[in-house]
Amino acid sequence: MLWIDRTRLKTELLAGTFLNLGSASAVEIAAQTGFDWLLIDLEHGSGTMADLRGQLLATRGTQAAPIVRVASADADAVKFVMDSGAAGVMFPYVANAQEAARCVQMMKYPPIGTRGVAQVIRATDYGRDWQKYQATANAESLVIVQIETPDAADQAESIAAVPGVDVVFVGPMDLSVNLGHPGDFTPPTFIQHLKNVVRACELQGKTAGILSRPELVDSHRQLGFRFVALGSDSGAVVAGLTNSYNAMTSKRPS
Repeated sequence: MLWIDRTRLKTELLAGTFLNLGSASAVEIAAQTGFDWLLIDLEHGSGTMADLRGQLLATRGTQAAPIVRVASADADAVKFVMDSGAAGVMFPYVANAQEAARCVQMMKYPPIGTRGVAQVIRATDYGRDWQKYQATANAESLVIVQIETPDAADQAESIAAVPGVDVVFVGPMDLSVNLGHPGDFTPPTFIQHLKNVVRACELQGKTAGILSRPELVDSHRQLGFRFVALGSDSGAVVAGLTNSYNAMTSKRPS
């Protein structure tokens, strides 16, 4: 079972990318590229729960820890994701500390939380590593909560203070839409919300994360974000195919 290295989580930039095509082959390509973590997206992606295990298998033998974004904070979905061998879960649209605490509860075995226990599951190598998994899962499973509204950003410190929350991750597109400037990540009010999230994480000993853009990665790193994603499998396919098409047609006679 590959968990996120928590020493690196607190001290280094961990590079990830989003995977939303629902393709195990795309996951395999990304995992072999060298990313520290991969986000398999079940909220906005094309894949389903039925596709998940094949995608998780595609990370085996690599250094990429698979994180799964669920569509909502649903205990049954979280249980299936974790039993399937995910290293952690990203919860979208977390509004306050109470919701964050509920996310942690779903992720952790008793006595910390309410995650149901099964012995013969993929996460335990079908029972072969059950005792080791049972002993380490509560401490090692990664809980990532997303900040996607100004109100949530204003409560970032109380959210980050929740025991068991590891990463407070800004969803920049939703935040920009909720601030009234869709897709623009540069207005001063937007930047101030980012600073507030980073500051909250620093005060509470947690890690700030964000889905960045190529032209913004350096500034996001300088702000203090360490759990950073860039791009997606679908975006890479679109860009690659567009470049191929343009290369063949740019000099086509009119």
